[in-house]
Amino acid sequence: MKISNQISRLLVLAMTLAIAGITMVSTSLPPSTVFANIYFVTNMTGQEEVPPVDTQAVGEAILTQDLPLNQTMHYFVNVTGIQGVTQGHIHSGAEGENGPIVVTLFNFDSPQNEVLQYSNFTASNLEGPMQGKTIQDLIGAMKNGSTYINVHTEKNPNGEIRGQLMNVP
Repeated sequence: MKISNQISRLLVLAMTLAIAGITMVSTSLPPSTVFANIYFVTNMTGQEEVPPVDTQAVGEAILTQDLPLNQTMHYFVNVTGIQGVTQGHIHSGAEGENGPIVVTLFNFDSPQNEVLQYSNFTASNLEGPMQGKTIQDLIGAMKNGSTYINVHTEKNPNGEIRGQLMNVP
């Protein structure tokens, strides 16, 4: 899987800020948050869905873990060319396989066009086969390639775009 130029630029920015000791501030992240050196990224397309979905929508996501290693993961999801978004999740499943939800990233009461979400989750947000486990357990699954992000829409309730999470050293 190739990492898009946009994700590459975001990773370079996040790493540069972390090295410089500059904090990343948003309305969802605490002011003391510094992006860590554990990164997971994905590019999402309809062709990655099982079965594939014909759509112009594309998306990118970055997940990071705080240092020192703790039980909080931060995420950034950007999806364009999409309409009627209802939900976004991390699922358990290898490439080409559908699997259960393990983290709900967002759930819109009113469907949205385009998505720009950034927030965090902890072990208490893990669900399905990850419920009761730790963030380190989730990271292990992400490192072995058995997780993906799926964005669901009104038109495609099982998922319109998807991408496997990859560890970026």
